[in-house]
Amino acid sequence: MKPVALLTCLAVAMSPAFGSLLAQGISQDTLPENHILFTLSRVNGGFQGGNQYLPGFMLSMDFRHGIPAAPLDLPSITEAVRLGEVTGVLNYPTGATTPVAYDVVRHRGTDDIYMKTTLGYFLWESAVVRDDEVNFVIDWWYTPPARRVDLAAVDMAERLLADSLNWHKHDDRECEDDRANDRWSLFCALKLASLETMGEYNHHNTAMNTVRFIIDELVPNHGFEHTLMDYNNSESTTHQDILQLLANSKERIHRAMAARESPGASLQPDFCAVDVLQESTAFGGTL
Repeated sequence: MKPVALLTCLAVAMSPAFGSLLAQGISQDTLPENHILFTLSRVNGGFQGGNQYLPGFMLSMDFRHGIPAAPLDLPSITEAVRLGEVTGVLNYPTGATTPVAYDVVRHRGTDDIYMKTTLGYFLWESAVVRDDEVNFVIDWWYTPPARRVDLAAVDMAERLLADSLNWHKHDDRECEDDRANDRWSLFCALKLASLETMGEYNHHNTAMNTVRFIIDELVPNHGFEHTLMDYNNSESTTHQDILQLLANSKERIHRAMAARESPGASLQPDFCAVDVLQESTAFGGTL
């Protein structure tokens, strides 16, 4: 079962068809549990849609100069994104909307579409494009390659929390009061550090995800709804635990950077149809 938090945070409207991905044997039911299949259908000069099991939100791709001429394919959409011609909107069931930014990145040695949302930044996997439909998979816990800026973010959070007097155990993920009082929760220290060092906030950036994943290892089957907040607020968590967690996170980012920079290091592989035949994996944590 997917966590309730995911169902409420990434609920998107069902599209009636799965198109070419079904022909490859890929459907939501065959994907590992932390992967989500999107199907966007052509609507009014763009594409709209979502996931069959997560009703509620609607994701769009809007082309400034119209959808590229037929035959439409992934390279033509990728080029439109590269030229800054594609924007998008994420519509919430409440009627609220938030922009979606599309970009092209080379995290894996190939040009891939990167979707930036308030829920996190997601790389398109296993994308298939037809004239009337766009299908792609995202990994909910996709973590970009480790960079020095991720190390700087964890280091800054560590400095903010170095003195126990500057740490508190009453996180609500609202950080204005943390800044005003110079007393920080784990989440708010990492969020501020991410904004200060990266100039933008990705809820699933490598710094924050590394900390989350180590918490998952420290507290297996924790059942946290919000990993960073709930670990911070846990009765058993001490200030020393927080500092050790951040130190371990920096070491893991160091190792990831070293492995990536070493001669012969392999690039992160693409998700492919073979993955759906492997045993389904559980989420590596919660939001």
